[in-house]
Amino acid sequence: MSRKVTAVLLGAALIVIAACAVNAFLITRAAPESSLHNTQVTAQQRVRRGPRNLFLQPEALRVSRLLGKRFDRSSRAITTTVGSLTLAGNQQPLTLVRRQTESGEDVELALGGRGLTWTDNDGIKARSGVVTDIERLLVERLLLDSPDQFVLAQLRGASYFTVARNVRPTDASDGYSGALWNLVRVDEPQTDENLRPLSSWRIYYINVQSGLPDRIEYQLYGQEITADFLAWREAEGERTPSHITWSSGGETVMEYQVTNVSHNQ
Repeated sequence: MSRKVTAVLLGAALIVIAACAVNAFLITRAAPESSLHNTQVTAQQRVRRGPRNLFLQPEALRVSRLLGKRFDRSSRAITTTVGSLTLAGNQQPLTLVRRQTESGEDVELALGGRGLTWTDNDGIKARSGVVTDIERLLVERLLLDSPDQFVLAQLRGASYFTVARNVRPTDASDGYSGALWNLVRVDEPQTDENLRPLSSWRIYYINVQSGLPDRIEYQLYGQEITADFLAWREAEGERTPSHITWSSGGETVMEYQVTNVSHNQ
């Protein structure tokens, strides 16, 4: 093929490419602004409606896999625990229902005939009347002092920071061979006074051997609070705490013992 023919073909190809570019430009200019806006809105809606992402925090991801399948990306699991709550020497029946949502979970509590709810958007509400200070305290303990919230807090923008690794008890002897923990601090992102928890941070003691949290520590009104998970129950492949105690200054202030657990997708 001669150089002249080659040059002619190359020139024709360039003309075609330029024409396509011009047509594309004219089509974009001719499109109504409303249609472009609708395209952007649709894309944003697709992002919002996409499956939740629980892969943001490695520590939380590891715990979620040990707890069960209720934290799968598309899961909207419902966990119901029934048991008794002991507070100030008084024991009352307690039913706790946790429904997972796109942004975390919705929680319902039935305590001694009193109905309470919690959602990410509305905080703590009462089925009737006004939420008392004691009720708010109880709901926060039962809701936030949990392995489920260690996993789900990332969906509302909580920050995670590993404070220390392979920690042993402060009074452990040189020959100590018991449990070791990784300490992970979770800080709440809420600035709204009506939605912000009474305790804005918690430190989780993640057992190095089991991979599950054994304890949670935080401060409330200047006092140190410790929540200990003393026993676990496995049902339908899901693990949940079955015995939790809260203590302050070495004295037990609250206790929750679970008698029945059920999981539904």
